Parts: sequence; C-alpha cells; structure tokens
Amino acid sequence: MKLLIISLCVRNVAPRGKDRRAPCVYRLRNPKRVEETVTPRRSFLTAVVCAAALSITPLAFAASAEDFVKAKQTELVKLVQAGKEADVDKVFDQVLDYRVLAEAALRDHWAERSPAEKDEFTDLLSKLVRNSYRKNIKKTLGYDVAYKGTEKGKDGEVVRTVAKNTKDAREEPISIDYVVRVQGSGQRIVDVVTEGSSMVNNYRSSFNRIMKKGGFPEVLKRMRKKAASGSTEAD
Repeated sequence: MKLLIISLCVRNVAPRGKDRRAPCVYRLRNPKRVEETVTPRRSFLTAVVCAAALSITPLAFAASAEDFVKAKQTELVKLVQAGKEADVDKVFDQVLDYRVLAEAALRDHWAERSPAEKDEFTDLLSKLVRNSYRKNIKKTLGYDVAYKGTEKGKDGEVVRTVAKNTKDAREEPISIDYVVRVQGSGQRIVDVVTEGSSMVNNYRSSFNRIMKKGGFPEVLKRMRKKAASGSTEAD
C-alpha cells in the first residue's frame, strides 16, 4: 500500500524571484520508512495541515442560527399564505424538536414517565406547538420582521427578531426570539420566546397546575381534548 503525505515545504525548483513554496507530495512505497523519509519540519507541517483539515466538520459549513430561522420562517409564511397546511406541518417537523420541547416542558416529571407515556405526551404536545406556531405566523403576516442578531443562551443560540405592524404604526413592535440548538447534523428550534414569555415555560406552568390536581393522566386527558379542538393551550 502506498502512503501519500502532503506537507508545506520550500522547493528549489521555482525561478529566482518567484514564490518557491508549494505543496510537496511524497509517495512512500514502504510506510515503515516514513520516519526516515520525512524530516521533522515536514512531519510537523503535515500534522498541522491534517489537524486543520480534520477540524472542518459539516457544521462549519452549516447555516448560522439566524440564517436557519430566516429561511424557515420565509418558507412557512409562503406556505401559510398559500393555504398549504399539510406542507406547513412538514416544515414544522423539520424546524421543531418536539422531544426536547416535551422533556423541557415536563422537566422534573419526565423521568417518571414510561416510554409509552413519553411518546404520547410528545405527540400531543407537538400538535399544540404546531397550532401555536401557526397562529403566531398568521397573526404577523402583515408585519415587517427585522432580525436583530444572535447571542448565546443557556439552551442554545438565541435569534432575536422584532415584528412591526406595517398597517398600524401605533401598534407596539413585538419581540420574538427563537432558541436554536444543533441536533445531530442539523438545527432545531427548542423554544420560542414572545415578548419575554417562553413557550416552554408557559406549558410547564400549565402542566404543573394540572399535575397537582389530577396527576399525569389528567394532563394527557386535557391535552387530547385540546389537540383535537385545534387549541394552542394545555389547560
């Protein structure tokens, strides 16, 4: 097997006055003689180049959190305006991490649930979240959305936006922040904060109130009813 090593070195084959630096390629027929063939300097440079190449992961080429939110919001608005509800849900499924939302909404009670309970809770919550997200999009269709940058948050990258009503200048702008987290090879929204009010925290407060009254079975009962009616609330 031939071993191919690429390093940066100075070659003396270029004319005087020209840049003599160029990548050198060494083909070693006997890999066991690498130490004898490659000088310490070349070996060091090879290691540097390889380390740099390995550090370039697919995430390095991924869109920023702001670009991700902007692209998906634009796509969702167009689909909502066109009345393509089925396609809207498909994009929601690409954008939102329902499992993370569900675990965060139940928090202390999540570990107590069985796998079947977790699955049903996540499925029901996904319907409530989609209803809420769709409602907010329809509400701000006549708004101009300005992106105000991204900052680090405890749960992910926080993409700041401000939505302003273009038809009523007297109406106060609405701040809508999207918490984005890298999940696997992509990005997902794990919370939406409107005017400082976290969607996850609101659901958690509702679930805690219900849990105190009727336990988890009551939570699922109410969620089933709300999801079937197209509601965005949990209680």
